[in-house]
Amino acid sequence: MKKFILLLFALLTVTAVSAQTRTVTGTVVYAGDGEPLPGATILPVGGGLGTATDIEGEFSLKVSSSVTKLLVSYVGMLTQEVPITDGHMTIRLTNSENKLDEVMVVAYGTAKKSAYTGAASVVSAADIEDRLVSNITNALSGTVAGVQTLNSNGQPGTSSTVRIRGVGSINASMAPLYVLDGMPYDGDIAGLNPADIESMTVLKDAAAAALYGARGANGVILHHHKARQGRQRQGDI
Repeated sequence: MKKFILLLFALLTVTAVSAQTRTVTGTVVYAGDGEPLPGATILPVGGGLGTATDIEGEFSLKVSSSVTKLLVSYVGMLTQEVPITDGHMTIRLTNSENKLDEVMVVAYGTAKKSAYTGAASVVSAADIEDRLVSNITNALSGTVAGVQTLNSNGQPGTSSTVRIRGVGSINASMAPLYVLDGMPYDGDIAGLNPADIESMTVLKDAAAAALYGARGANGVILHHHKARQGRQRQGDI
């Protein structure tokens, strides 16, 4: 009789534990083309053991009845917190924004920043808009490492004096070379409309500026115009 009571107690305990858990199944795919993502990590939000998707991107996970969301992550994808739904779930992940893979304009064309070995920094149009500057040189102030901007006076519209990697000479010119859409620019840099600039790339080492020879000894600042019609430079009539 005592053994029967113990067995009955054990069965009731197993039944109670089973009632507090449920099995969640689903598939994790890439939102771009619907391809399955093997090895994606699935974790219950609130505690519990997680799992990973198989080669078909599918998973099966036992979670507590109190768990209502899953945390889904995959290398190169945005981590998502998704609610648990009835039936077989389909979870779509999107690419994460990786600044190392941004395309930058360099002396010989364009290159991904992850594959570029020189010292360069990029200032995008969004960065320029956030600064609300009156001329393009002021957008570099405090934005690019290794670049100093000096204002000789406070007159509106006056361009700043730009120095890349400090002072390199006492008597010779220390100004960087400005390149506008692939061509060296000898005009007043303050005359460029900041709203027309798509991006600025600052090349700070000798290897990156080798294409321009001695003119690029003090660094090179490449300006890339936005591709739109009717653009004009400030001061043009």
